Amino acid sequence: MAVCSHTPRIFDRDISQDGPFLQEIPRRQLFRCLASLVLLTPYMRNTAKKILIADNNDACRESLGVSIKGLGYEVFEAATGPEAIDKASSMHPDLIMMDLRLPGMNGDEATVRLKRNASTRHIPVVISTAWTTACNVGDRADRALDAGAAEILYKPFHLPMLRDVLRTYLLA
Repeated sequence: MAVCSHTPRIFDRDISQDGPFLQEIPRRQLFRCLASLVLLTPYMRNTAKKILIADNNDACRESLGVSIKGLGYEVFEAATGPEAIDKASSMHPDLIMMDLRLPGMNGDEATVRLKRNASTRHIPVVISTAWTTACNVGDRADRALDAGAAEILYKPFHLPMLRDVLRTYLLA
């Protein structure tokens, strides 16, 4: 498929034939083709799915981000509950990975608010948390599920499981 309709012929004859086969490209045609590429660039969409990772632990957020980027997705990060809500509202990610324990607002409350908002309620929220007896994780997980969270993943999780979960919600 040609990039633009003004692409000049470069090959004059079959490469296997003897003799010169390159044809000089007229400058005007070359500039037209290059100009059309420059003009089209802003309209070319990045087709990578966007994932927002909300986790207050920098190391967890960064390692999860590296794993997700390695699977071909675009990653955005938030370190607090309010930041997760603001970023989700402004950038509309395709999926949110939300920790339950976040400063400013826990992940279950952030999920409740996201699911009440008409512009973010369609975004799948996957809760990613470490099981602990602190902060009533079981109750918070149930509250997030009741609010509309799609699933709960307990840390640490393995890459094949993460890949399968992402495919489930992003390829649907």
